[in-house]
Amino acid sequence: MAFNSKQYQFSDVSVIILGRKIEGFRGVKYKVSVEKEPLFGRGKKALSIQSGNEKIEGELMMLQSEVIALTTAVKAALPTGKLTDVSFDIVVSYGDGTTASTDIIRSAEFTDYEKGLQNGDKFMEISMPFLALDIDENK
Repeated sequence: MAFNSKQYQFSDVSVIILGRKIEGFRGVKYKVSVEKEPLFGRGKKALSIQSGNEKIEGELMMLQSEVIALTTAVKAALPTGKLTDVSFDIVVSYGDGTTASTDIIRSAEFTDYEKGLQNGDKFMEISMPFLALDIDENK
């Protein structure tokens, strides 16, 4: 059985939101976590591990211009809308062509964001935390 053992670097990654390739993204991370706890009965050792709810959360780091472009897209559809008002898929691709690995983060919503600059800053990087409903991995 053959498998892809390519190690990707940052320049190999592309992110698409609302049909727009995000050129000014500076970082992306996301995780799946599941509530788990040991089930105890007689004795000192757990009998099993019980699973509960699954949670998907992540963060995009983008330049100010990208946040403005996404805000403009949201306002075109919802004139009084904000980035925290819409649900969207985030497509994260690692590599190109037949060796690419793509994750589709389903029904993501930004939870908050903060803008700010300090003396000497050359650009504004904005952290955009999000929650999502599901991830289709390695598509």
